[in-house]
Amino acid sequence: MKLAIYPKFLQESLLKLVFFGGKGGVGKSTCASATALKLAQEQPHHHFLLVSTDPAHSLKNILSDLVLPKNLEVRELNAAASLHEFKMRHDALLKEIADRGTFLDKNDIQGLMDAALPGMDELAAYLEIAEWIQQDIYYRIIIDTAPTGHTLRLLEMPDLIHRWLTALDTLLAKHRYMRKRFGGDNRLDHLDHFLLDMNDSLKAMHSLMTDTGRCCFILVMLAETMSVEESIDLVNALNKQRVFMSDLVVNRLFPKNDCPTCLAERSRQMLALKNALKRLPGHLFWTLPLLAAEPSGKLLYSLWSEVRLLEKNEVMPTAYSYKLPLHVENPIQLPASTLRLLIFAGKGGVGKTTLACATALRLHSEYPQLRILLFSTDPAHSLSDCLGINVQRHPTSVPSTTLPSTTLRTGLVKIDAQEINAKADFEKIRRDYRAELEGFLQDALPRLDITFDREVMEHLLDLAPPGLDEIMALTTIMNHLDSDRYDTIIVDAAPSGHLLRLLELPELIRDWLKQFFSLLLKYRQIMRLPHLSERLVQLSRELKNLRILLQNIEQTELYAVTIPTHLAIEKTSEMICALQRLGMTAKALFINQITPVSDCALCQAINARESLQLERTHDIFPNQPQAQIYRQIEPTGLSELKALGSALFL
Repeated sequence: MKLAIYPKFLQESLLKLVFFGGKGGVGKSTCASATALKLAQEQPHHHFLLVSTDPAHSLKNILSDLVLPKNLEVRELNAAASLHEFKMRHDALLKEIADRGTFLDKNDIQGLMDAALPGMDELAAYLEIAEWIQQDIYYRIIIDTAPTGHTLRLLEMPDLIHRWLTALDTLLAKHRYMRKRFGGDNRLDHLDHFLLDMNDSLKAMHSLMTDTGRCCFILVMLAETMSVEESIDLVNALNKQRVFMSDLVVNRLFPKNDCPTCLAERSRQMLALKNALKRLPGHLFWTLPLLAAEPSGKLLYSLWSEVRLLEKNEVMPTAYSYKLPLHVENPIQLPASTLRLLIFAGKGGVGKTTLACATALRLHSEYPQLRILLFSTDPAHSLSDCLGINVQRHPTSVPSTTLPSTTLRTGLVKIDAQEINAKADFEKIRRDYRAELEGFLQDALPRLDITFDREVMEHLLDLAPPGLDEIMALTTIMNHLDSDRYDTIIVDAAPSGHLLRLLELPELIRDWLKQFFSLLLKYRQIMRLPHLSERLVQLSRELKNLRILLQNIEQTELYAVTIPTHLAIEKTSEMICALQRLGMTAKALFINQITPVSDCALCQAINARESLQLERTHDIFPNQPQAQIYRQIEPTGLSELKALGSALFL
């Protein structure tokens, strides 16, 4: 009898921290929950913590109606609550730091810090996890991360916190020097210890995350082209951060049988897996099958009983004669040519990128006079993978050979695509600011020694709220529209949790900009920075115009994209309610990846439960048109996308 083989993260070991990450919609929450339940059940003498860092939490939905083991604790991190607690605990110390030793007074720095803190949700989450590790209460912490883009920001937290602590330390440097120079006092005071303790916590967390024996990252993926490409990008980012990853979980693998749907889907999956094995050598690939029922509640206890180690000789793509036909029911009305902004929003992994690309091609077919830009706001971009071209940080032309002959004859229009690198763009602004500051100080104050004040000024942008870089990238949309370069911009939005955070940030960024402007105005004789001032004024104007455009139903339409599962529809409903609170409404709903009717027992079972979810969707969204898109040949590449675009709209 052959013994069952299980991944290391399911066994008793020295592991303290286990991350589950990957593209949205691949089953991270399911795998993390099933892992926590299995460990807690099999190791009752140990205490476990399951925690979600995703702004759009799913754990409570997945674990509903389930009595948890007594040795398992579940938390969904509330960024606002964590941040409030952080401020309550440390507010007095931060104010005291702001009051120390620079020509900038207490109100100047305190105002900047107060305005910056509300955007630091990942910082609060990171520090809270670090504190749990230091307390050593839990034998192992299992973390259900957000989709890739948000996870990358969490992994970059050490760098951000280090910059933030350095900026705070520069505020103390002058006071520390004066105390030593005139009082002979070399002792560290309570503020020094506060920063040192935070820095020690940061170092301990970073040390743990880079310890291959105590921390691992489990990448969950689907055997689909775009999921594989995003997974490879995430692996590269993990390697850059020196976070250990050995195991990959390939979820929802179709069975080998004669069902046309299963045969077509599995053949497609094998092609994607062949590419993954080739480009990710040295990693263990574990597989989980596609299940007839959604894995939640009690079904989670048995999820890992289905896990298998993938052997290379299993991945044998074969040509298949049957291809799933393109089938769309209830196509919706084509967007008007007068629209300026179309946004595709939804949970990760539901097909936003595909539908955005297909819509762009359809609009060009119908309105050849339009100048259209496909724009990705997701930090984990997918436009390149979907279009099959190398999309750049600047607008990149989509090959004209795919456009209608009438378009080619006129030569008036083209489709462009753009994937913003928010981090790199903001880093350039930071470098430009420091260069401008250095030039001014050398020119205006050549004989004045303001060493400590110079350092404070150099680090002012490090006190900016996290997310400022992404907001500045988002305002590129307004820059394109105001410059009359494009008539319509189609936005492939980040997964819903990240999108909602971005849409809420402009108000927080506006408060920070007010503080920064008042500081520049107050010290205009000391800090004359015309280029930075001009850029921030432009940003403020673009933020205001973007907010107005987002709420203008005549010029902006938002399409919600979902799939026919209970969890996805639940999250779609939450997203639409949150958007309504921000003054935005969903024009229509695209329900993607519906399983067609089949004689196959598995497909019949899946179709039956999806039909129930489709009925539920009609009940929840009675006033919104709902297009139903069935499983089909993978719509990547321009010809497939053009065909899909033709079927989506009337």
